[in-house]
Amino acid sequence: MDLNHSTREYWTEEDILLLEQAESIDTMRDIAFNVLRRMPAPIGQVCGPISTGGRGTILENLIAFNETIVFLQAEGKIIFDQMPFEAPMQRIKTTLPAGQYATALLTDFYLPIFTSGLIKKLYFMPDWESSKGARWEHDQAKQLGIEIEYIKI
Repeated sequence: MDLNHSTREYWTEEDILLLEQAESIDTMRDIAFNVLRRMPAPIGQVCGPISTGGRGTILENLIAFNETIVFLQAEGKIIFDQMPFEAPMQRIKTTLPAGQYATALLTDFYLPIFTSGLIKKLYFMPDWESSKGARWEHDQAKQLGIEIEYIKI
């Protein structure tokens, strides 16, 4: 699993091992909370296209997403990096009925993180509106009072 340099310090070897073996969204969420609780405030998170919209493929979207995270971290921002969760997410996706995964990922993984108050700001990538998930995250940010920033890189 690749972790951005500035992200590694918040992960333990146990987190990495548990994530590599994760078989449920609940397990991934628990690991995310372990990592988030080690991070200094204020914590931000990037929102944008991964599986829908964006550059047309998941791989191209992941590259752009990761570049955005690295860019914000280089500016000194504390960013919760979701990239380590992508491989387990894709693996878990195959175990759930079609259509159920996307909803479960949003409601069972991201919503508890947003409602926890640990994430103080959401950074929306250019073309975020082309993503169903990012539009949902935008709605949640507005409802929960999480600060929104639209980034241009």
